[in-house]
Amino acid sequence: MRLHSLALRDFRGVKDRTVRFRALGTTVVVGDNEVGKSSLVEAFGLIFDLPDDSKSTRIKEIQPVGQDVGPEVTAELSLGGRELTYSKRWLKNRSTELTIVEADGRRQSWTGREAHNEAERLFREHVDPVLWQTLMVSQGQSLVLPTPADAEPLITAVTAESGTPVDGASMPLVTAVEHEYLRYWTPRGKPTGDFARSAKSVDAAELAFKQALQAMEEVQSDIRRAERLNLDVDDVANRLTDHLTTVEALRERKQATDEILLRRDSVRSRAETARARLENHTRTRLDRERLLDEVERFTKFEADLAARRADAELVAKTAAETVQAAEAALADVVELKDLRRTEVQIAERRVSDLMDRAELDRLVGQQTELVDVRARIAAAGTILDRIKVDDAIVAALEDGRAAVVEARAALAAGVPEVTVRRLGAEAVELSGTGLEGDVPAELGFDDTANLLVSGELVVGVPGQVEVTVRAGGEAATLRSRVDDAVRREKDLLKKAGVKDVAAARELLRKADTALAELNEARRTEKALTAGGDPGERIAVLTARLGVGEDEEAEAGDSGAKRAAVEGVPGQMSLFEEFASPHDTLFDGFEQPEAEPDDLAGAQRALETARDGLAEAERLLTDAEFARAQAGKAADEDRSEAQNARARSELAGERLAAALESLEAARTVLDDEAVATAEAEATAEVEAMLEELTAVQAQAAEAGADEVAGELNHALAVAKRLQDERDRLRDALRTTEGRLEQSGRDGLATRRDLAELELAAVRTEHESLLRRAEAARRVHETLSRHRAEAQTKYSEPLQSRIEALGRSVYGPSFRVWLDDDLAVAERELDGVRLSVEALSTGAQEQLAIITRLAISHLVSTGEGSVPVIFDDALGWSDKARLRDMGALLGRAGDHGQIIVLTCMPDRYEYVPKATFITLDG
Repeated sequence: MRLHSLALRDFRGVKDRTVRFRALGTTVVVGDNEVGKSSLVEAFGLIFDLPDDSKSTRIKEIQPVGQDVGPEVTAELSLGGRELTYSKRWLKNRSTELTIVEADGRRQSWTGREAHNEAERLFREHVDPVLWQTLMVSQGQSLVLPTPADAEPLITAVTAESGTPVDGASMPLVTAVEHEYLRYWTPRGKPTGDFARSAKSVDAAELAFKQALQAMEEVQSDIRRAERLNLDVDDVANRLTDHLTTVEALRERKQATDEILLRRDSVRSRAETARARLENHTRTRLDRERLLDEVERFTKFEADLAARRADAELVAKTAAETVQAAEAALADVVELKDLRRTEVQIAERRVSDLMDRAELDRLVGQQTELVDVRARIAAAGTILDRIKVDDAIVAALEDGRAAVVEARAALAAGVPEVTVRRLGAEAVELSGTGLEGDVPAELGFDDTANLLVSGELVVGVPGQVEVTVRAGGEAATLRSRVDDAVRREKDLLKKAGVKDVAAARELLRKADTALAELNEARRTEKALTAGGDPGERIAVLTARLGVGEDEEAEAGDSGAKRAAVEGVPGQMSLFEEFASPHDTLFDGFEQPEAEPDDLAGAQRALETARDGLAEAERLLTDAEFARAQAGKAADEDRSEAQNARARSELAGERLAAALESLEAARTVLDDEAVATAEAEATAEVEAMLEELTAVQAQAAEAGADEVAGELNHALAVAKRLQDERDRLRDALRTTEGRLEQSGRDGLATRRDLAELELAAVRTEHESLLRRAEAARRVHETLSRHRAEAQTKYSEPLQSRIEALGRSVYGPSFRVWLDDDLAVAERELDGVRLSVEALSTGAQEQLAIITRLAISHLVSTGEGSVPVIFDDALGWSDKARLRDMGALLGRAGDHGQIIVLTCMPDRYEYVPKATFITLDG
């Protein structure tokens, strides 16, 4: 089979596309992700698998989402010596058309279901499904190695090439042996069928016989157990009788010692009572001492808090007086602020009138100013026309100057610096080449010359010494860079027509100034003419000023009567006023001068009035702050006084409570009686302890404390012996009951029947075993011969894989195939590994080589199919891509190879490949 073209329309995301393939050679289809490369392979499979009326979900999935269209596929291919054109459309306007051109030129056509059936018949007749699935590598399956043992065209090809029949025996015999083997054994060699059931029957009969024997053995065991239990019961009963005699003796001894223990307990109880009475008297003495300490401490604390309370109340009184003084000062400042606000309003009206007059004067002189502005525009334009220096030229000059400075700095760092100083009367002469700076011919007395030597410097004292200093080879390069930088700078200065960078900057500054002047003049011209004819505005202002003169005179008279306030004291003065409340805060203020007639004077008067108002507002803020601070301090002092009073009262209450508690305690028992009672209780406790010691010695001598433990232990032993006797009796009764039941069940008869059943099933199983072993030996012998034949016919495929692989890996490449003709192991450079142990890239390359070898073997037969790789060689390095590309190119000389990829760089080394690019 050869695929010539595929046309898709309304298929998934593909609107309309036709792709043509080379019948012989390698075709690389390139496209981005989701452009529809994999859809080509899917479409070719669907056109042969499903009729046009199919309701399969596979058809619904290929219809574009949200579009009522019918997916359509058209394929042109060669199949069995015929040329086929096969078209099919699903879902919408369904149709199927098949056109076949025979080898002799005859043409036949089918439509509908007949076309589908004929195409399906031809495809099944000429395309082996195993070979087709083996050579079509879908996306993500490039690592799967093929197992083509069931591909009939491949088996036919290797058989023909090797000259060995596939089977070592006739197929009827093989089938019969296989059928007989499978009657007794599974393909993995496990028993099955009647043979397996017979083995299970033997196991069951053996288990039944074993259980019957075990039951008989259990009866014998129960007889022996019953005899042993009778002996154990008698032994435990005798031991229990002897032990009960010892228990009675311990009971009598305990009764004799119980009286001593009762007397000891009585003395111990009275001693505890005396000790508790002593603790109560001791607690009473400690409480009395605590009450005395509290009375003394609270008395001292109450006196201290009373003194603090008096001090806090005095401070609070002083703070209240300070608050009153601050409130009086605040009222005065509020009155001053109102006066300053009135003065500001009068000054603002005066300034407004004078500004109207100034506006009138400005309008009158507007024409004159326009003439002047236009003259400035012309002058600035003339200056800009003469200046040719711009920012780019200045930047170039600055870069040139920087290059000169850098070159000279590099020269200074890379050449020797020589300092020559004349110390004596002899003359010192200097000469040389490549010297930086002014070089005097001769140094005067005590003169010094600092020189950078980039060439040669000669320092000589006539008739005495001559010193020559030469710079290294690098100095010439540094000097050349300095000369080049200086030359470039001079060229730029000449081009700009200036003597240095400063002059260029000055010209640029003048140009900027002229441009700013020009822009400013134009803006001024626009502003002067923006209002239109100034005559109307002059008339309005003249009329308004004629009405406003009388108002101005009245305002001036009323303002003259008001006195301005000056020299208002600051915040510290306010606190001084608080200290002297009889002084007047605003005494000594002078009357303001007469209002000026000019605008500047009026504005100064307005500013003065506003400053006065601001000062008054500041004084008001200060006074409010002082009032707030004084109030805050007064509140804090008042709170402190209240706290002191509360603490003093609380201390008095605690002192009274302590005195009351002390008096109440003394009413019950005075201080001397407390000490006497504690002493008497101490003597009583000591007497009780002496008596308790004597009784304890008597109890220890009689062993009273140990008797109870010994009796309890003896009772526990008696209880254990009784339990042991009862347990043995119960076990004896259970065993006797089991023996009685065994006699009724007929266990001997059951054993005989199980033995007969086991003999019968063993006989039947041995017969089946002989037949099963015979079938297995025949099957193994036939399989061994078939394996030997398979080894011979697998050699052509193995040889073809190794031949192709050596072109990639070198002459040491070898492979071994398994029974399914799949590559099982690979050897390279003497190292033999299983396929699973290879790297991902090596597995993918081996899978591609195997498929190309299969294609090469079947390419000459009618059963050949194209090799299709969808997104392969994703794990190969650059060198392997080059070798695999060359291999794909050679493989294309023998068959049809189609590669689908979104990475065309992987296949740039495939010679003679045809590249087809799919657009989105």
